[in-house]
Amino acid sequence: LSQRAPAPPVFKPTISFPNMTTKLKELKPGKEMDGAVIKRLHQILKNADLEKTTVKNIQKQLEVDLEISLSDRKAFIREEVQKFLKSGVGKKITSKRKPEDDLPGKPSKKSKKEGKAGKDGKKKGRGKGKDVQDPNKPKGPKGAYMCFVQVARPEINKEFPTMKFAEIAKTLGERWKGMAAELRGGYEKLAEQDKDRYQREIHVYVPMDAAGLEELRKEKAAKKSAGGLQKPYKCSALLADFVGEPSISRASLTSKMWAYFKSNDLMDPENKRWVVADKTLKNLLGVDRFQGFTVSKYLSPHLLPMDGEEQ
Repeated sequence: LSQRAPAPPVFKPTISFPNMTTKLKELKPGKEMDGAVIKRLHQILKNADLEKTTVKNIQKQLEVDLEISLSDRKAFIREEVQKFLKSGVGKKITSKRKPEDDLPGKPSKKSKKEGKAGKDGKKKGRGKGKDVQDPNKPKGPKGAYMCFVQVARPEINKEFPTMKFAEIAKTLGERWKGMAAELRGGYEKLAEQDKDRYQREIHVYVPMDAAGLEELRKEKAAKKSAGGLQKPYKCSALLADFVGEPSISRASLTSKMWAYFKSNDLMDPENKRWVVADKTLKNLLGVDRFQGFTVSKYLSPHLLPMDGEEQ
């Protein structure tokens, strides 16, 4: 039997990837090396989940793939990422991954903290605003240091009238720290006496009911809304005749004045900041011409305290 001829070798094509490490090491620092980093960066970004990927993760991936340290190229990588995103290929990548609480549909920890409400339904925590206090509630007891401050602060203010608050606080702390034990004992006795006072008062204290507290809140809100520019004033006879109202706030009066300037075409055509008074306005303000934003000083004498208020 004749032997079979050996089968011809099967050709198996091989794919060889260039040694990126060697290539980068051969490149000179500068444009050539930056180009290689940018090329790999774009490859990573095209296949990345841009909702979860961070710049820090991209840097780590580049260091693994290229086997080089890029710790001194953080700003460069961040800039190139932003350029890639501006090209419209992907969405914005944040420098830190979003915490679970900040995912869509879930309130963040911050919002939970700030928006938390107590049993009474009122907002608690940061941004809650200061609620009204029961005026009949006894003041809490003072500690020994606060008893010392109550005595020493007026003395320091008298001795050093120009001393700033922070310097006074520092001086008080130093004096307390270096105080003899015998002298400090006197303030500790005062603190014990104040504690006894608090215990006596809190024992007989009857808290204000919810209706009383709500009434205080309404009074506080009314005072707040009536303050500043919204505070009502009684109009002088001339001003009442001009605006047609017996009382008015500064904000409303300012609006009415500017509406009058414009509707009667009183703005100086050569300089719009100035107002040329007509006969009615001159009778009220006593001037022929004035800058518009200074009108309030001419109106102040016509704004009188409401009945029952002190001048």
